[in-house]
Amino acid sequence: MERSCLCCKKKFNPHHAVRHQRYCSDPECQRSRKRKWQKEKLANDSDYRANQAEAQRQWRSRNKDYWKQYRTNYPAYVEANRTAQRERNRRRRGGAEIAKMDEPTGKSLIRSGRYRLIPVCNPEIAKMDELIVEIGVISTAL
Repeated sequence: MERSCLCCKKKFNPHHAVRHQRYCSDPECQRSRKRKWQKEKLANDSDYRANQAEAQRQWRSRNKDYWKQYRTNYPAYVEANRTAQRERNRRRRGGAEIAKMDEPTGKSLIRSGRYRLIPVCNPEIAKMDELIVEIGVISTAL
């Protein structure tokens, strides 16, 4: 009974002990199968997700200089990553070359002084006291 592999689409004969085999034995197809399984497991199993996160934390604590050494050993990777990040940033900004979209222009919108903060009426808040705070401007726009 031949089946078609879900990865490479080639025909294969499933192993007699694996009733629902959908992938052939090619190593690339098996890697694809495992990646799909892991993605589903991470999405649906909180214990597995927590265990994977803990294993990654432990690995990072044992290999603190891994990425520093990697970048030193592979400068082409560093440059390609910088170029790709610049492109992602450019696309995120919509092509504009602006470093900060919310930079105030001209005068500061807030002046130093005392302000009264009054909570908006919300039935979930039990205490509706007002707060008096002092706000000081630390720096001004250039």
